[in-house]
Amino acid sequence: MTLKVPIQETVKLVGSLRLCGSDRSEPVVVSKREMVMDEKVYVAVVARDLESKSSLVWAIQNTVGREFCIVYVHQPMQISAPGEMFHEQKLRLYRKEKEKAYNSLDKYLNICRQMNVNAEKIYMEMDSVEEGILQLISQRGAKKLVMGAAADRNYTMKMKDLHSKKAICISREAPDTCHIWFTCNGYLICTREATRRDNLYAEGTSSSSLTQSEITKGTESVASSSMAKDDVQIQVALIEAATSNREKRLEVSKRKEAEKAASDAIKRAKESENLYLNELKRRKETEKSLKEAKEEMEKMRSEGEARIAESNTVITNLQGKYSLSMKVLRRLRDEHEELKRELNEVSKHKSRCKEEEASPSKDREPPQYFICPITQDVMEDPYVAADGFTYEGEAIRGWFNRGHETSPMTNKRLPHASLVPNLALRSAIQEWLQASSS
Repeated sequence: MTLKVPIQETVKLVGSLRLCGSDRSEPVVVSKREMVMDEKVYVAVVARDLESKSSLVWAIQNTVGREFCIVYVHQPMQISAPGEMFHEQKLRLYRKEKEKAYNSLDKYLNICRQMNVNAEKIYMEMDSVEEGILQLISQRGAKKLVMGAAADRNYTMKMKDLHSKKAICISREAPDTCHIWFTCNGYLICTREATRRDNLYAEGTSSSSLTQSEITKGTESVASSSMAKDDVQIQVALIEAATSNREKRLEVSKRKEAEKAASDAIKRAKESENLYLNELKRRKETEKSLKEAKEEMEKMRSEGEARIAESNTVITNLQGKYSLSMKVLRRLRDEHEELKRELNEVSKHKSRCKEEEASPSKDREPPQYFICPITQDVMEDPYVAADGFTYEGEAIRGWFNRGHETSPMTNKRLPHASLVPNLALRSAIQEWLQASSS
């Protein structure tokens, strides 16, 4: 970091002394004149979203200033011309922009308080930002100014020149006594050095006049009273010694102040650097944790979606099986009812058989339900199919083996090819056959 120590100048005047009737010119140190250096560092900022924060932080860390002045030049909007209707909406917008500007200036002041520096704010309304800053430099005699070379978003590593029209205008039009730093995104882009020193201390000027007056009076007194040469030299030496002592004391005082300011600036810079490194570390840790959390959430989401899809598949399969089971159950119920009816018929047939046995007849015809619909013969091994009809077991199996999937009676598609033995009908047929053969 480069430390800038205030420039001090010693002005030597050549006086004419008449010693013992002879003219002799010697250089005499009569006073010290010092440039008036405004210790405040002026920082030009903008109001939108703390875009000039990097310029302010750079100024605090690098200019070794004790006091800072935050300058914001606001370009007011044209509400209405005289004689025209007053627009309330534009007035509200103007007040809102002004309040936003004051809030931004307070945020800049808060940054200064956090970095332990004194600061004040200046709010100006001008039609031109450049004219406002130039007027401020002229009125306040500002010697140090920090402003942006361009918007931070336009910064590049190769940026060496000014890209802002305002910065170019101020660099060209500002007084030569003002030292200007142009920054962008926290980096120094270029510097316009001060080339002229004005505004001398009034105290130094009055001291010079007084000392010169005293020397003039002393020389006149020596000439009128014919003072000895040695006395005059002693007086000149005393004046030189007193002046030298004052210069040394002032130099030591300013050097101590400069060293203290430099030490404070270095300390602030280290603290800021530590804060930045800690903040960067916390930010990286937070980003890492956030990334891990996102990956874990993505993994959990994928697993959840897979489980949901698997559950939907299982539910679909179970629904299909449940529907099929309900169909089979209804079919079994129907078959059960059919068997009941057939059992009732068989019971009735047994009753009739018993009656016929009581009065036997040789020419009895078999009942119609004893005859297979396929073979048209009395069944020996009857089976009930899915359509509810009873067939000869060998005949219905042959029907299915030939590729038929429909009912032999209704010609409708059968839900399944399962066969159930009709034991009751088989017993009835056997009893009928035995009765017929006796």
